[in-house]
Amino acid sequence: MTLKSINFIIQSMITMKIFKLLALSLLISINSFSQSTEIPINQTINSEETSIVELENLKHLLDLNEEQVEKVSNILEGIDQKNSQVSGMNLIQEDKEAILERNQQAKASMIVAILNEEQKVIYLENLN
Repeated sequence: MTLKSINFIIQSMITMKIFKLLALSLLISINSFSQSTEIPINQTINSEETSIVELENLKHLLDLNEEQVEKVSNILEGIDQKNSQVSGMNLIQEDKEAILERNQQAKASMIVAILNEEQKVIYLENLN
């Protein structure tokens, strides 16, 4: 064998190893991505259902008009989105719980801001 043919064989082996490593890393990435997206999809479905139920309860409890229903719906969807993001974050449980609690307080404040005086009293009594 000549030096050129030995060099060619070595380069071919290195190229094959690189392709194998790239293929393996691609498979691992795809697998990791598919596993990480399963949980948020399920959480999104549950949070949407929760938002709908909560909106219906508030609509009946407070006798909301159409404008209020739309605003409350936007608030609930926004808070549920934030809560889903927080749940997926890599934080210690205490930090997650603190953020979720602040989100609940913000939701209550935003809802109170769009209610009339009678509705505020009813809402605040049912909040506690």
